[in-house]
Amino acid sequence: MEKFKEILFLKSLKRVGKVTIYEKYWEILTNSNGLDDLILNIQNHDPKFNDNDLQKIKKLVETSYENINNSDIDVITVFDKNYPQQLNVMGNKRPLALYIKGNPESMLKPNIAVIGTRKPSNLSHEFENEVVKEIINTSNRVVVSGLALGCDKIAHQTSVDENKPTIAILPSGVDVIKPAKHKKLAEQIIETGGCLISEYEPNKSAFKSTYVERDQIVAAFSDATFVVECGIKSGTMHTVEAAKKFGKQIFSYLPNNINKGEYEGNKFILENNFNAIPVESIDKFLDDLKNINVNNSIYNS
Repeated sequence: MEKFKEILFLKSLKRVGKVTIYEKYWEILTNSNGLDDLILNIQNHDPKFNDNDLQKIKKLVETSYENINNSDIDVITVFDKNYPQQLNVMGNKRPLALYIKGNPESMLKPNIAVIGTRKPSNLSHEFENEVVKEIINTSNRVVVSGLALGCDKIAHQTSVDENKPTIAILPSGVDVIKPAKHKKLAEQIIETGGCLISEYEPNKSAFKSTYVERDQIVAAFSDATFVVECGIKSGTMHTVEAAKKFGKQIFSYLPNNINKGEYEGNKFILENNFNAIPVESIDKFLDDLKNINVNNSIYNS
């Protein structure tokens, strides 16, 4: 939790977001010696903030800090040694802090994101279920997804049913589970050694923008991304576009009969310079997955 209180403070300033902190306040944050020193440096650097307002924010931040520190939520900041190094590909959009509920050690294993539509076809449902079983039972990879309906749920549920850890990256605070029907699944994820991760403070609700930001974290955090089923204009494409940008391997399911589901997005991925590998059989997919380069210095296998 190095510099966590200082990060909370900066994020509480009016019109100061993550990118602004990296671009305008990074040197001050890095060189500050505690919260009081940070506040003093902010006053010298940016006189638009008056002392009364800064002191009010300080009190609120200290309360938030204590509440989080006394909860069952772990915090890893960008200054901590155990911060996931794979997120550095996000540059000044990488999370300043990660909130984790569950087992943080599940983050130290090689992984793969499994994503797709909220309304998968029966064909996709059955294939995804079998693929996830094979991945988690024949390798040490952890399945990563976003705890949404459909393909996300299948990825997590299959993992917990097999008593294997899985990681859910949320667009809200780790104690705000949406949809509400997935609260039990979230509990099971924690019980089976996985975890919930978010860059947002506890109690923060999800918004349209935070879903997009979450999708970028999924792409950056994961070694590879497997798209089960999606349309061209689906939210899944946010993750796919980010995975391409970050140079991550993309896999796209391509069944023999694409008329049995909504696979236009899958075809688009394979036909439009995403360097994606088609997934037509489980055995071939598992062989291809073995060839994915993993930076072993990131993980403790």
